Amino acid sequence: MQIVLVTKIENVGNLGDIIHVKPGYARNFLIPFGKAIIATKSNIELILNKKKKLEQKLLEKLSLAKSRIDKINMIAQPIIIFSKSRKEGKLFGSVGPRDIAETLSNLSGIEVKKGEVHISEGLLREVGQYNVVFKPHHQVETIISINIISKDNNSLKQV
Repeated sequence: MQIVLVTKIENVGNLGDIIHVKPGYARNFLIPFGKAIIATKSNIELILNKKKKLEQKLLEKLSLAKSRIDKINMIAQPIIIFSKSRKEGKLFGSVGPRDIAETLSNLSGIEVKKGEVHISEGLLREVGQYNVVFKPHHQVETIISINIISKDNNSLKQV
């Protein structure tokens, strides 16, 4: 049976693919669950138009992600984050993706989500310089240098 896929299906095909499957698989699973439609001329045209719109939307998202990376790269690096620490350099607490995303948002003027910041070392628990990845889209990313500096404990005392 000839069908046109409406969504991507693992090990079967992508959106808009015209494939031949067993009639039972199409009638009992693909068509009732809205994953495919019967391959008629009008259905094929409908899905191809949908595919073109989807591809255009994906290109717009990619260009937006590239412009966000350009704005992040314009920030002077390394980005400095102040945190309380002990004398030996261990932090009280840690610096994570949320803290880095908040700092990047404040410096660049664009909203950075914590899910877009990837730290290979996990949470940062010591003073020092680290490289983190800013990945707003699965196809583009940039490396950002982060420098964690200890706050002066004397300046934190209340008067």
